[in-house]
Amino acid sequence: MATNPTYPFPEMDFTKVMSSFKMPALDVKAVMASHQKNVDAFTNASQLAFEGVQEIAKRQGEMIRQGVEDATGVTKAAKAPGSLEETAVTGAETFKTIYQSALANTWDLNDMASKTTSKSLGVINKRVAESLDEVKGYFGKPASTPAKTASAN
Repeated sequence: MATNPTYPFPEMDFTKVMSSFKMPALDVKAVMASHQKNVDAFTNASQLAFEGVQEIAKRQGEMIRQGVEDATGVTKAAKAPGSLEETAVTGAETFKTIYQSALANTWDLNDMASKTTSKSLGVINKRVAESLDEVKGYFGKPASTPAKTASAN
């Protein structure tokens, strides 16, 4: 018998070897249901993140509007007649107020972003834990097996 150099095991029947391995039954319906839950969880987490980003953008718009109003007020106050000392004191007080407002707004945005991230990741974290528990049920008996029918002789 001529040997094929691309097939190094000419006398071994792999179908017999492979038939000796017992593969566990896979519950395809359970796997598909689990993946659907994964998709639903990611969709929910994405929706929460999107809503959070919208809230942050809205808050940033409010901050910009307030900043423009504050800057307009500072400009009007600087044009008002008065002594150099009064103008310097008023300017320093106004700058301090604007700075404190900007700092508070930054903390507010940070808090909003943190809460959004926590909500989104909480959904994903919960689903990962559930999914890992579901893996145990993938193998073994399938949820439903087709009924065997008796053939008529």
